[in-house]
Amino acid sequence: MDRAERVFDTVLHALARLAAAVFASIAALIPVDLILRNGFGASIYGLLDAIEYGLLVATFLAAPWVLSINAHVSVDLFVGGLSGRARRVAATLANVAGACAAGVFLWFAVVAMTQSIERETMIRTAFVIPEWWVLAVAPASMALILVEFARRLLRAGGANVRTGL
Repeated sequence: MDRAERVFDTVLHALARLAAAVFASIAALIPVDLILRNGFGASIYGLLDAIEYGLLVATFLAAPWVLSINAHVSVDLFVGGLSGRARRVAATLANVAGACAAGVFLWFAVVAMTQSIERETMIRTAFVIPEWWVLAVAPASMALILVEFARRLLRAGGANVRTGL
């Protein structure tokens, strides 16, 4: 593995750890809020909105790492019955399709974020923040996913080295 791949993997792992921290914070704060609400008649102001944004951001942060370790949901019933060569062809086609989908999502995410910046759109809930702050995570994630699909295509003719698919 060359230096660029190690740096890329380090970035993916850092984003996954950040996503895990967000998920852990959500898991810790929900029962605290329930205890405060039921026991003391108080609540953590803005927690539900923060959880909503946290779930969105953490999901996008973790997605490239999940893809890189092949931990995403996949249905391999059909592929499992194929020969080695046919399996590699199926993996290549799946990676090409994934790269194309990531490219399309990247394009639309950049357009949405750019329009939000140009229009100076704000989110007005418990927090008042520029909308593009929330939208920015999608293009970053899709770009990393696109790079990961490209890496898969460059390795072993499109085969996933970690799983043999």
